[in-house]
Amino acid sequence: MINIAIDLGGTRTKVGILKEYELLSYSVEDSFSQDSFSVSLTKLTDQINKLLADNSVKADEINGVGLAFPGIVDTVQNKVISTNEKFNQAIEFDFYKWAKDNWNAKFKLENDARAAIIGEWQFGIGKGIDNLVMMTIGTGIGGVCLIEGKLLHGKHFQAGVLGGHSTIDYHGGKCTCGNIGCVESEASTWKLKELITNHKMLDKSILSKAEVFDFKTLFDAARKKDEIATELMKRSLSAWAAGVVNLIHAYDPEMVILHGGVMKSSDIIIPFIQSYVDDHAWTPWGKVKVVKSSSPDFAALWGMNYLCSSIKEK
Repeated sequence: MINIAIDLGGTRTKVGILKEYELLSYSVEDSFSQDSFSVSLTKLTDQINKLLADNSVKADEINGVGLAFPGIVDTVQNKVISTNEKFNQAIEFDFYKWAKDNWNAKFKLENDARAAIIGEWQFGIGKGIDNLVMMTIGTGIGGVCLIEGKLLHGKHFQAGVLGGHSTIDYHGGKCTCGNIGCVESEASTWKLKELITNHKMLDKSILSKAEVFDFKTLFDAARKKDEIATELMKRSLSAWAAGVVNLIHAYDPEMVILHGGVMKSSDIIIPFIQSYVDDHAWTPWGKVKVVKSSSPDFAALWGMNYLCSSIKEK
């Protein structure tokens, strides 16, 4: 049987078709978080149907639809609880009915970071390690844990997924979550644009000519010895590292997985954060290993495929 897995990101939306544990095909489209939700859902449905048609998948072959969502989700009722300014109209939407009406399929909803850590635990670099934490770095910052082979959900479904909103600077900027000085409000993609455009020495930097303000642009400029880019890169690295130590102190993992497109610069990021963790994390038993995701583009798809395969009934 075939599962449809969706990774709904703030910047890009990935849809994959998976048969058992094989990714048969996938597509990537720009996200549509600022559209009305009805428009967003129509675009997503069209993206899925095109992928199914391109791969000659029939409706009766589909087992389940799994959606990795960037927010707090009720995994029992399969409903979105809170979105933190992304896809706000998704709250309380009946995704179960949507999957049933369109593909007569089962449906599973999970937080995107939880989906990614499940993917790495079952199929990636975390395989065989039952105590993991992951930091996802992108439009926002996510932090998630797996303890003794189990995801934390908690009474209100927000346990273990708000590591990106741990405070690292109580004099810092306000986050969209309402907190002050979160990892996200100090070192996410949405914060980076503000840091670059407001820098008082921007006119002396090659960043002043940038068309896109993301971490690829920043790291590329830093590799060229641009002083402003290097300053902002070190600021981001320090914020991520502090957030990782918070996750280690909270969840006692054996391994920390760093996940997201920014890990294309893992040659810079991993040594910096590993050194910071070695110096600052209180782990009397030994050193926590910091690694990059083995599948930054597809871990959430693998995770949702795994979760869909465990659904008992339509």
